[in-house]
Amino acid sequence: MISFIAAFNLPDASDRDPGAFLRRAALLVGERMSSMGPEPRTTVEVLPEVGGGWALLTPEPPARLALLDQVVTDTHALLLFGELQGESRAAPARAVLRAWTSGGGDAVAALDGNFSAIVVDRAERTASVISDLLGRRALRTLHADGVLYVSPHDVALVATGACPVEIDHASACSIITADWSIGGRPLLARVEPGDPAHWLRLRGGRLERLPAPLGLFERRIDARDAAAVRERIDRIVDTMRENTRFAAAGCDTVRADLTAGIDSRAAFALVASIVPAERIVAKTTGATDSLDVRVARRIAALVGARHEHRELDLPIHDDFSRHADLIAFHMNGDSSAKRAIDRYPSWDDRPLGFEGGGGEIFRGYYYARPGQYTRVARANADDVTAFFARKWRRPTALSFRSPDPLAAVRERTRSVVEAMFRRSPDLHDVLDQFYLFERYGRWGAITSRFAWWKTFSPYASPSVVRLAFGLPSPIGTHAGLHDAIVRRFLPSARGILVNDNSLLPLQGPGLTRLLARDLLYVTGELWRAATAWRGRSGKKRRSADAMRADMLAGPLHDHARDVLLSRDSIAVDLLGHEPVARLLDEHRARRQHLESLCNLLSIEHFRRLATSTAAAASSR
Repeated sequence: MISFIAAFNLPDASDRDPGAFLRRAALLVGERMSSMGPEPRTTVEVLPEVGGGWALLTPEPPARLALLDQVVTDTHALLLFGELQGESRAAPARAVLRAWTSGGGDAVAALDGNFSAIVVDRAERTASVISDLLGRRALRTLHADGVLYVSPHDVALVATGACPVEIDHASACSIITADWSIGGRPLLARVEPGDPAHWLRLRGGRLERLPAPLGLFERRIDARDAAAVRERIDRIVDTMRENTRFAAAGCDTVRADLTAGIDSRAAFALVASIVPAERIVAKTTGATDSLDVRVARRIAALVGARHEHRELDLPIHDDFSRHADLIAFHMNGDSSAKRAIDRYPSWDDRPLGFEGGGGEIFRGYYYARPGQYTRVARANADDVTAFFARKWRRPTALSFRSPDPLAAVRERTRSVVEAMFRRSPDLHDVLDQFYLFERYGRWGAITSRFAWWKTFSPYASPSVVRLAFGLPSPIGTHAGLHDAIVRRFLPSARGILVNDNSLLPLQGPGLTRLLARDLLYVTGELWRAATAWRGRSGKKRRSADAMRADMLAGPLHDHARDVLLSRDSIAVDLLGHEPVARLLDEHRARRQHLESLCNLLSIEHFRRLATSTAAAASSR
């Protein structure tokens, strides 16, 4: 368990000693964390020049893959949450400080990594908060009475006593209907989210919001220059491979999370090109005869790597409740509690895992399938907002007491999309940005927020993303990155179907490839429907979500009912008692509301954590 709380420009009153204040806030957070995992060790760094400092809560002994690093000099103090990539990975805080002293916030924001940093200039008496391009470790801030509070975890902000527990109904509605809070808006109404497009600077109690250089859409390659496109893809592959090499350095064994999908296959090919086969363990979750397990086993055998699979570990009630608290704490309530219907995490030293998170950017996540979205030359923010509203569907399936939260979600979506249109008027660029900054940067941030998931994705690199956005639009059609990686490092896997409906050699540009991709996809979907109609899908190849749905309808049903139907629950506040009871009953009968109910559960677990922390803070 790793966390921290920072506060700057604390009032100079004698009863507001920064060190004592930070220790008290850290103690409250530590109590919450120790109830969910190992008791953390607390250290406090007091910086009198800015009337504050930070308190760190880390395991004892420290985790092998530490997420926190700091450096304090006579002129600066720096706290880093996350890690850098490449040679800077060994001493990330010092690398960030070098960038800061040479080029300020812009230079830090341009670094390659998955991080956020707090930089204190002791001479200028300023504190700055900066994140990388992807923003998956963006920090949360609260600016109250001239004091800037910073933490990755909202419960830590509540522990200061400065943050009331006021739930933002629009954020809760967004999580329920779209799976994450659009724009990263926190569940706590007064907390502000970190934003990769801006960095913050506190000077004399005044907070400045400064633009950060995203470095996207610069010097784009002409679609007719096939040689330049190939050269750019080769650069992307080389960058990903070098980052993978640095990540794997010093690991006796590495874990490769492998499925039947395309992203994990390319990531596995990169790992296999660097790490000897006897040091690779390919891992897959699923039933023995499931598609993922069968394909992953076949691919692992191509390089002689060991393959392991595990069934979903279904929890007992107490484990689910603790696990849901853990997820709610680390994801600030902005995640599905279905992830808690699994083995309670272990903090034992485990091999570093490689996975394919973020690979969808290279295959056009929101326009990759036929009929999903047609390119409209004059599409605007309203058109794209309406597209997402149709795609999420849940707003029409759920009955909210008031239309206001849904209207606010739509307005937030429109605002986010408008900002993306300002960066590029191309519709595909907007959809790619939405995937990158919203779906992956926020919904897909779980591996960055969960300190016990020691994973690395070669795609999650600002340098790789910036190179990709220099490709001609649409990136998902022109890239062919996955096939380029597998063709170079694992050519024998090119002919194995991806998810039983796609072929790697068909990735990339060209009308013939596009038509062949669509034809293969459509025929695959028709074949699946036909086999299901004939009853051939009756074999025990049940998905992990189907198993979770059974657990929620059975052993966990009473817990879900108690939590969601409590008098002060957000579910009842937003939907009403009878609609929530109906959701629970319908799920028990037909297993059809897993996501909605688990999103509601995560929000409610977070609210209870925040409320109990606020009560403890007020009593001290």
